[in-house]
Amino acid sequence: MVVVGIVAFVALGLGMALKDTGGNALATAQTTLATLVGTARAQAAVHQTQAMLLIYGSRPPAGDAQKFLRLMQVFRDETPTGASRTWVPAGSAVELPQGVFLVPPATVGLIAPGVVWPTNPPLLSTVGMGMNPNQPVGTPFGGGNPAAFFVQFNSDGTVSQVGNQAYARLVVATATRSTANLPQFNNAGAVRGLLIRPSGAITFVNDALSF
Repeated sequence: MVVVGIVAFVALGLGMALKDTGGNALATAQTTLATLVGTARAQAAVHQTQAMLLIYGSRPPAGDAQKFLRLMQVFRDETPTGASRTWVPAGSAVELPQGVFLVPPATVGLIAPGVVWPTNPPLLSTVGMGMNPNQPVGTPFGGGNPAAFFVQFNSDGTVSQVGNQAYARLVVATATRSTANLPQFNNAGAVRGLLIRPSGAITFVNDALSF
């Protein structure tokens, strides 16, 4: 009986660990986003320039499937007083955990079959982001002018791109891959992310309804 009890306890623990794998990965992704946002703000303030967090946004097959909505990096403007901008990396590129992706503003073709994704209001979107036309050369974002979403910060740490919303939002969710190697978001109820206020301050958000 004791042996049976121990086996049952271990099995229960293993089951709970497997069940929570997505939650742990989302929490890790959320912390990663917060760290990168903090790094971008610090780069802007310390160097008295603009800085941005770039997220790789080129869809497969033209873009790199492994980087799409997963790879991100902080850059700062090295020539704040110049006529043109020269963006340089401030740290290495970072990838989100496997199976976790940033939710883009448009999710067409990215929703798993049978999943109902919120669209009105657009709770799960990277509102406050846009396409950056100046891709830094010699980085994971350079070469072939790949698309990228971004959140940009001014030299005082405030957000310079917030769209028409009160806050910029970075949202991550779990997804599987389709036969076309595109992420298929599979659980609209299990998301995490950040609200980024115009001041640059962030708030952790752990469920869809709180966005």
